[in-house]
Amino acid sequence: MNKEVIYLEPEDDITDILTKLQRAKQKLVALVPPKKATMLRSAVNMKLVARAAKECKKVVVIVTADPAILKLAMAAQIPVAKNLQSRPVIPTKESLAAARTNEQVIDEDLADSDEKSKTASEKEKNAAKTSSEGSKSSSAASKVEEAEVINIDEESLENGSKDGKKTPKKAKKGSDDKESASKLVKYRKWIIAGTVATLALIVFGVWALIFAPAVKITVAMSTSASNFSEEVRFTTDQNAVSLDNNVLFAEKQTLEQEYKADFSATGKEDRGDRAKGAVKVTYSFVANKLPASGEMGSKAFTNVISEGSRFTASNGLTYIATGSAEISWDGNSTSGVCNGANMNLAQPCAMSATVPVQAEEPGKDYNISSSDSVTWNNIDSGMTVATASSITGGTSDIVKVVSQSDVDKAKDELVSSHTIEGKQSLFDQLKSDDLIIIESSFNAEASDVKSDPSVNEKVNDNDTPEVSAKLIFSVYTIQKSQVEEYIKAKSQLTEDRRIYSIGEPYFERFTNIDESARLKTVIKTGPTVTEESILEKVKGRKIGEVQSLLRSINGVSSVEVTSSYFWVRSVPSDDSKITIDLTVEDN
Repeated sequence: MNKEVIYLEPEDDITDILTKLQRAKQKLVALVPPKKATMLRSAVNMKLVARAAKECKKVVVIVTADPAILKLAMAAQIPVAKNLQSRPVIPTKESLAAARTNEQVIDEDLADSDEKSKTASEKEKNAAKTSSEGSKSSSAASKVEEAEVINIDEESLENGSKDGKKTPKKAKKGSDDKESASKLVKYRKWIIAGTVATLALIVFGVWALIFAPAVKITVAMSTSASNFSEEVRFTTDQNAVSLDNNVLFAEKQTLEQEYKADFSATGKEDRGDRAKGAVKVTYSFVANKLPASGEMGSKAFTNVISEGSRFTASNGLTYIATGSAEISWDGNSTSGVCNGANMNLAQPCAMSATVPVQAEEPGKDYNISSSDSVTWNNIDSGMTVATASSITGGTSDIVKVVSQSDVDKAKDELVSSHTIEGKQSLFDQLKSDDLIIIESSFNAEASDVKSDPSVNEKVNDNDTPEVSAKLIFSVYTIQKSQVEEYIKAKSQLTEDRRIYSIGEPYFERFTNIDESARLKTVIKTGPTVTEESILEKVKGRKIGEVQSLLRSINGVSSVEVTSSYFWVRSVPSDDSKITIDLTVEDN
């Protein structure tokens, strides 16, 4: 019957063996383990092989002469064979002893197995001869081996039988084909390796000759430096930009940070009581000298001392009227009294009113007794002020408070101490290859300034006032690309010359965004040589030829050609594989 041969690999484990056994297409399966195999030197693994063969209704034969495997096969009742042409037998104790005496390792290669097993009968004769010369155990093993030889055919496989002692079948006519197949299997690794190496060599050749070649051509141009200077103006409206009219767009960049700091309160305030009292206001006049008023030309007047009026004594202290008073005459001489008598139109008269007052500030210095000789400044023409009654009740209680000057000073110190830090943070934030920072436009200011305690609030002895503010750092920036475009437009070079580099532009005499400033930099100019013109000259040429060709161009001082790999001797024809780098060399 046909059998399927499975060659086990050293890295195979029991799971791989069972999988291969289950996937075998023939019912008779020969397992050929490698030399010194370990996967079948386990009683558990051997039992798993026997059970798997039974479950998938297959007969498994282990091709080996390893005594360790033979012992486990005997326990699991699995047939073994010395080679693929030998008859399978179930090992016995006698055959196991003989195997240990004449330990042989079976080569798993099919070609070698053909040479080693010429005929089963010759090996049996040799074994019998060896046993007759003095090895009883070998003789017994040989006999048992003959007794236990299993001839597996289709009928025994179908019936699940392992007996039926028959002689081995003769070799089939297709043995030559099997021999060729065995040789092919033996050299298959070399064939695969050679094929892979050939393909890799082809792929490498395609990559090395088509994809890998690339060159970088560095051309140094001889240039001359010149100063550029133009008066420019600024706008914050992008729509108002005009390079022709020297108007550039400037953008205000800001950075806001919250800061706090302690400060000392130096303000003092008297929180005592204010003195209170009254003053007498007297208006002196001559009736017939009063200006006429009204349609009838009557001699009348009205003087009102309103609440809030200020009365200043000769000592400089000021008192505030807490009520109002009125001094008036209707023009009838009999309607008023002048110095205790009826009014006489020609006689000087005086009319008075008492006004309640309160000291402008607390303090005992504002107290005035009735015996004090105090003069008062007149509040109006013809009106005099005198003390009507004692002004008393003023007391002093000097406390420390936060003054506005304290807060202003703390704010200024806060801005000053954080300006350098804020400027650095803002400039770091604006670092860009396409931004020019107008450093002289930098400004730092404070907003939302608050103090705790607030202005004019009392500060206890153990308290430390604190000021907080939002500092706004700002600076104007201009895009470098805009400036370079402006410089190129204003340079007015001839067609045979071009700008190769522009130095770092800066603005001189900048005061504010509404005033003009002078833009200055250094430009380097040289003969007109473009990357496109160089590219057209070098494609497909030898590297040495390229160097000579480019050096002959007016304005080129040096040429360096670098290839991607040492075998690249020519410039590729593909533009994407050529890098042109124009550098500047000062004269």
